[in-house]
Amino acid sequence: MFKSRARERRIFTNRKRMRPRSSLFSVIASFMLVFLVLELLTRIFVDLSGDRSQFARANTKSDIIDAYKLKFVKQEVDGDRAYQDTTLKAKPSLSVGYQLLGSQENEHWQINSAGFRDRENIPLAKPQDEIRIFLLGGSTAFGYGSPSNQATISEYLEQRLQKRLEQQKVSPQLYKPDILPFDKVEKQKYLAKPSKIKSGNYRVVNAAVPGYASGNELAQVALQILKYKPDLIVILDGYEDFMLTSDREAVQSPQINPDEQNQPTSFVDYVSHVIEPIENKSYLAKVAQDKWLNNKQKNDKQDFVLYEKTSNLVHYLPPNKEELQKRVDLYIDRQKQILSLSAAARIPLVVAMQPEITGRNPSQLTDAEGKIATDLGRTYIKQVRNSYPTLIEATQQLAKAFPKNIKVLDLYQLTEKYPSPSFIDPIHLNEAANQKVAEQLYYAISSLPKMQLVPTEAKPSKAVYRKSY
Repeated sequence: MFKSRARERRIFTNRKRMRPRSSLFSVIASFMLVFLVLELLTRIFVDLSGDRSQFARANTKSDIIDAYKLKFVKQEVDGDRAYQDTTLKAKPSLSVGYQLLGSQENEHWQINSAGFRDRENIPLAKPQDEIRIFLLGGSTAFGYGSPSNQATISEYLEQRLQKRLEQQKVSPQLYKPDILPFDKVEKQKYLAKPSKIKSGNYRVVNAAVPGYASGNELAQVALQILKYKPDLIVILDGYEDFMLTSDREAVQSPQINPDEQNQPTSFVDYVSHVIEPIENKSYLAKVAQDKWLNNKQKNDKQDFVLYEKTSNLVHYLPPNKEELQKRVDLYIDRQKQILSLSAAARIPLVVAMQPEITGRNPSQLTDAEGKIATDLGRTYIKQVRNSYPTLIEATQQLAKAFPKNIKVLDLYQLTEKYPSPSFIDPIHLNEAANQKVAEQLYYAISSLPKMQLVPTEAKPSKAVYRKSY
């Protein structure tokens, strides 16, 4: 009898011990079942709504954009250290505001040891046959959103210049000869042809950094670029200066604690951080991230336009004509200083005013580009169209004052020759548009006297001398 009661107590005790485990297992199983049901319902809804292909494209686009998000690390981190993760890293810099760390790599970009977007390192001692061109600017020049280094403006420009050299070898009759004939009539006929560009191994170095404005570029030219002895400097900028308040000398790294940069600060941030690893595999996680979590997250980088939402860009525009003029004056002053440095080193300068979506004819915008314009809002569109040309006109006046040292290229107004679509957001371009910008830069470069071969004139023959005598 006593044994029976003792046995019953043991069984009862064991059941009590097993209940919590069983309950916990039930909760986990129920949660997973609910998640699977919601995932299935979400997939059915996405399929029925016809958004499956858009969902797939959005995942691909999200992967690329995430690869370009700057992560600011501590100053003391060694810039020559190779990083294995996929985040584009930068560190604060007293001289240029901030700079990319060297020797980092991603499937979409490669950064060399000097912090330039280039697959190979660049020696300070320039090879004898090399013609170096440095491309400076912000995220558009850097190739923000491009699937690879090969799809950037700098790479397309380098290819186009090399193609020109091959064309000059194959069809020299299309260009001015190396030696002009003495006969005036014959000479004029040859002078009407385009000049050859200098022969050599053209290398276009992408030294652009996402977020840079002219203040950063001025410091970059003085402290980093000139020591490489470039044959030409190309700057693609304007938009960041147009959006930067006149009380700021340059764009600085966001004032954040690098140790806390990826730490969630709220429940919404925490949930977003948890589901991020499965976002590209789960339709439910993707919808939750896009529809609910991203819209509720606060932007802690309000001084960094690169991170700003499209709908918030209107708040960065000059609030009045006085502020606009101050921003324009600062931009021109910095370009004058860059021009002074390049002229002293006998380096020609090309300044290209970067494209922006409001410069495109509305009738040529695709549905995706139209959505971008809608997010920008009518106030933004109207104000940029009225004000951005002021910056462009001032830069063109600078070129007129120094025609031998600087050439200005206006890329704001995209013509019908540009592909449709061209924009992936208000200022960043797709591969086809990058190639078109490179083409226009090529024409500007090939027309520079300092980049051209100067034909020598033939001396008159002795027969000519005797006849004139």
